[in-house]
This record gives sequence, structure tokens and C-alpha cells, in this order.
Amino acid sequence: MRDIRQLHPQLQLKIAELKALCDKVGLKMVIGECLRTVAEQDALYAQGRTRPGIRVTNAPGRTYSSQHQWGIAFDFYRGDGKGAYDDSDNFFGRVGALAKQIGLGWGGDWKSPVDKPHVYLPQWGSTTSVLRSTYGTPDKFIRTWDRAVLNFRIGGRYRTTKPCYLRLSPAGKKLAYKDAPEHIKAKSTKKGGKVSLKKGAGFVLTEVVGRKGDIWGRMKTGYWVPLRYRGIPRARPKK
Repeated sequence: MRDIRQLHPQLQLKIAELKALCDKVGLKMVIGECLRTVAEQDALYAQGRTRPGIRVTNAPGRTYSSQHQWGIAFDFYRGDGKGAYDDSDNFFGRVGALAKQIGLGWGGDWKSPVDKPHVYLPQWGSTTSVLRSTYGTPDKFIRTWDRAVLNFRIGGRYRTTKPCYLRLSPAGKKLAYKDAPEHIKAKSTKKGGKVSLKKGAGFVLTEVVGRKGDIWGRMKTGYWVPLRYRGIPRARPKK
């Protein structure tokens, strides 16, 4: 499939961010393969084995070994008329470098196979073993996705709708007031204990993730603020 709407919500956000970076430096990147079914993966695996063509994958569909089956990866190609997979000017390496710059993994760093047109979410590693051991099948994994994260735009300006504790990681340890920089302390409702952003405090998002139904956003400072917590929105676009 070539429908990015079938991919993990976090990857959809990253694709938009990567496209913007590519456009800025004149790299015409086009999205190719996205989510794959078992049948689609088996058909690719058969190529060069029981069907004509060259081998393009070592992952049979029934083993759920391809990142594409889990919706955490996509392939890309160049759309500037120089040949979809022409890499004489290091096109794929340059796109891969931009992908890594925003926290994505790049198949060009793999040893076997080297897969330059492949980009993926790296938090589960470079294989699907963690996903398979945790969820068993892609369907179970997909049911954990929270597409509401797409309501928040990376790079967008937001303000809190009520006081919010800051965290060192999504849903993780709260930021201690004594450890906070001065400009964060100035936005806190408290002068000790844990930092709690005042209602109406402004911030810019650099990353958005879903955790157990809640949505968390990372600010430019690196701290995390709840965007939706226990079903209640905690932030809105800043006007």
C-alpha cells in the first residue's frame, strides 16, 4: 500500500516533517511502500524465489518480520525525473541524514541488507523482534495506536488550558522546580516541589507521542507536557 494514513500516527507526523526538510533543500522525495498485508509481503518474498524477478526481501509475510507489516516504516524514491532510484548524487543518503536528524531510523545504516530507500520509527529497534514478542501480531499492535496525536502539529505553537506538570519523559518523572531553568520557573504556578506550567503558558512542540490513551508533547526545552491527559485536553493552538 502507498497510503500514509495506514501508518503509525507518529510516523505520519514525521513524514510531514521530513518532507518539509527535503523541500527546503530541494530534494524531491516521494513516498512509496507503506503498510503491507501478509499477502503483499509473501508476494514480495516469492519474488526471486518461486516467482520471476530479483530478491527484494528476506522476510516472509507469515513471520511478521518486515517493519512494513507493523506500520512503522515506509520506502521512498526520487521524483525529480532523474530515475526513481538513481543515487549517483547520494540522494538517498541525503534524505536518510535528514530523517535521522528528526529521530527516524534509516535502512542505509543496515549491514544486511543495506536498504537506502527505507525509513522507520526506531523505538522498537531495527528489527521486528520486540514488536513480535510484545504484541504477537500487527493487528494487536495497531489497536494500541492513538490517532488523536495527529491533532497536534510538530512545530506548532500551543498554550496550556490549565496548569500542567512537566515531565522528564512522556508520563515519566515530574520535573523538580529546583532543577528547572529560570525561564521555566517563571512559568510555574509553584515556587517549589514540582514544576507546573501556568494556565495559558505558551510552548512549541518538537515531538508528539501517545502513551496509554494520553498524549504528550515535547517542548523545545526538552521537557514533556500533557496535551491530553485522562481524556481532557490540556493544550490548544496559540493564537
